[in-house]
Amino acid sequence: MIEASPQSRSAVIARRLQVLEMEAAVQRVTLAATFAEWEERRTLSWVFGAAKLAGGVLATPAVKWVATALLMRFVRRRFG
Repeated sequence: MIEASPQSRSAVIARRLQVLEMEAAVQRVTLAATFAEWEERRTLSWVFGAAKLAGGVLATPAVKWVATALLMRFVRRRFG
């Protein structure tokens, strides 16, 4: 195998870093556009409301017990 010089290795690393930064910027813009669209449709407030409702339901002891029982049943079938 041919050894790359430290200068060419650092150039490759710099190029990879630049590509990763560009990909991250694209992802940030896409996410911001998605949130803006959701907010425009009032979907975001609906999602947060549903999450709050689900959190309240999951906080009840009976639901915790049922969720734990289902999880244990799954684990027992899968790994037992």
